[in-house]
Amino acid sequence: MQTDGVYFDGETAAERLVTVMIENDSLAFSGASLIRKRWRFADLVAVDPPRRGQPLRLTHVAQSGARLIVRSDTFIAALTGKVPGLRGGFKMRRLVRPVVWIAAGFAAVVVAAYLAVQFAPQKLAFALPDSWRDRIGAQIEASLTEGARRCRTASGQAAISAMAARLGEGNPDLPPVAIHVYDIPIINAFAMPGGRIVITRALIERAATPEEVAGVLAHELGHVVYRHSEAQIIRAMGLQVVIGLATGGGDTISSFAGLAAILRYSRGAEANADEFALKALTASSIDPMGLRRFFELVLKEEGKAITGNFGKISSAFATHPGTEERIKNIRPLPPDILAKPVMDEAKWQALRKICE
Repeated sequence: MQTDGVYFDGETAAERLVTVMIENDSLAFSGASLIRKRWRFADLVAVDPPRRGQPLRLTHVAQSGARLIVRSDTFIAALTGKVPGLRGGFKMRRLVRPVVWIAAGFAAVVVAAYLAVQFAPQKLAFALPDSWRDRIGAQIEASLTEGARRCRTASGQAAISAMAARLGEGNPDLPPVAIHVYDIPIINAFAMPGGRIVITRALIERAATPEEVAGVLAHELGHVVYRHSEAQIIRAMGLQVVIGLATGGGDTISSFAGLAAILRYSRGAEANADEFALKALTASSIDPMGLRRFFELVLKEEGKAITGNFGKISSAFATHPGTEERIKNIRPLPPDILAKPVMDEAKWQALRKICE
């Protein structure tokens, strides 16, 4: 089937009279001054929806400036019968590819965002300069212990240092840490950026043996080794905030919400710290059941409301996940390893009196 038409190439104002023919999957047209052209049906676009008695103006997806005009209603009806999309509305077949690409792009963004939130902070934590980590850790320690007296009798400080050295006997690659005891009436211990660890007076007083305190210290050393607190700051507050805090341009760390977000470790982080503690205690021939007894004590304390100056510490650390499950995962020393005392009785009593 064929008809007469007019063709504009979109580059000049000249119009060319052409003969237009419907072929298998294409519209072919040629004229006296025009080499034969073929426009595939899939590439045809109607400039305006076809109307009876009105010419149909067509263009090509790759030649948007070109125009092919036909006037025969019979020809137009035959053409739109083969190419329904020319009648107007969406051509679903043409939308499939863009929709697929958009969906794939959206999925890629979601996956990238998930991976960034989950894994990038942990990687970035090891890229932070030590000076930044120490500055941020000092800010967190000052904010969490605000109003509390730091306990540091000479004999008590020597005892806690001896405990750290005992853990280091079987773990020579432990990073340097600063362990501070504060006169806080809440059973807790926590690690902060820069290798800082805080232990409360209540924890030491409630511990029945030095092995319990050593187990807790080993767990907090796990957080230090994996830089969980640094990663949590980046995850919860963003790298830009970290830069501001480290360079003196921010004050977000002192807010209650900021502290709670930073110190609320995931199950995975707590499990990593527990696993590190068990390995460290085993390597140092220290009975891991002390850590188990401490967790059992924590389990009894869970759910108790703490008010007063140190309520923010309780709120931040009352969310340690899966305490019961973690207790079950703590195992005694292997049969071939004989447990050795963490310290003698004199040092233990000195540690218990560190806040006097």
